[in-house]
Amino acid sequence: MKNLKKLLIKKLLYGGYGLAEAEDKAYMVDYALPGELVEADVYREKKDHSFARTVKVLIPSLSRRDAPCPYYGTCGGCQLQHLKYNEQLKLKEEILLETLSRIGKVHVKSLEPTLHGGEFGYRIRVQFKVSGGRLGFFERRSHNLVDVESCLLVHPSINGLIPSLRELSKRLKSLKEIHVFYSPHEKEFILKLFPEDIPPKEKLKKSMENLLTSNIVGVGVYHRGKAYSLGRDFTFVKVGLYRYRVSIDSFLQVNYLLWDSFVEEAVPKSDFERVLELHCGVGFFSLFLANRSRFLVSYDSNRSAIRDAEYNAKMNSLGNISFEHGDGFEALRRHAGDVIDLLFLDPPRSGLSEGEAKLILQNKPKEIVYVSCEPTTLARDLKTLLTGGYYLASLRMVDNFPNTYHIEAIAHIRMG
Repeated sequence: MKNLKKLLIKKLLYGGYGLAEAEDKAYMVDYALPGELVEADVYREKKDHSFARTVKVLIPSLSRRDAPCPYYGTCGGCQLQHLKYNEQLKLKEEILLETLSRIGKVHVKSLEPTLHGGEFGYRIRVQFKVSGGRLGFFERRSHNLVDVESCLLVHPSINGLIPSLRELSKRLKSLKEIHVFYSPHEKEFILKLFPEDIPPKEKLKKSMENLLTSNIVGVGVYHRGKAYSLGRDFTFVKVGLYRYRVSIDSFLQVNYLLWDSFVEEAVPKSDFERVLELHCGVGFFSLFLANRSRFLVSYDSNRSAIRDAEYNAKMNSLGNISFEHGDGFEALRRHAGDVIDLLFLDPPRSGLSEGEAKLILQNKPKEIVYVSCEPTTLARDLKTLLTGGYYLASLRMVDNFPNTYHIEAIAHIRMG
């Protein structure tokens, strides 16, 4: 039986929820917008707040639109398609500023202009869930599979591959996930398959020849780690003037429409003597940082990414970079006492560990660039750094994931 309530939405929260307050309780409402009066079904109750899902919009916002995707509201991949894109940007900016103020006590008067591109067709990496010929994504807060014919967020070439992948999943009945990476420059794919039982190599090879297109250049099979691979396990992409090798187990920014401008805004325009970079991946920012530094040392905990980064530096004739395998804490401890002119950070959603933040404040690099993919941890880390003698020179939001609640940002931080 539904537990229906009429709720007036006050604002949009991180996570894509509309916030309402009633009966001394906060309600986090799916698919609701600020200013709307909605009828919502409460599906989870806690002591001081509850979660609800919009059943009917009684008074709609002028910013509401019909979601372009036919699977929206069932598929869990997007949270904001019901909101016009220009309003998505505006409300995400408000969420970023509010998060910094509330969690970090960092009060930013204004943001630099937000970095954004097209709202659809931007992803060149995607993870499909599969089951017996059905292929798609999980429902929100569930493991129920939503079968899709296409996804508006991914590159059109990936959508063109879906029928072949669906047929492959019918042949390999234990297959549970297919990860696709597409190079828009080479126009080729590499795949990762995750079966419950490892298929014989010859069987997979035959299925590939019969079902998959020739521009799938490599397939890796994973079952409690990598079992084997067929073909080439890497491809190449281009960012600005540089060419990158990206292997199947390496990370690269997924929104290819923003690659060039992301680098342009994140990498400082000044020149530096010594630069330390943490979480460098395949060298996405590193190659551009090398042009701004005399000595650059870049770290990542992913060995595949480090191998790619070393290859990319050599391929692009950059001899002033040293790539090292190691996590952020290990890198900062190794360079404790060194003079660091610029520290470039691109951490995971967890942000800086307490130990990393402490080592940064002890070392006191002259300038820091912090590329964040999680506003709550950015707020926490900025609070620590600004208390330790730094100031926030500029902050820019990056909308790397349109139509979702995710918010990224570039913070330029300097010693006061």
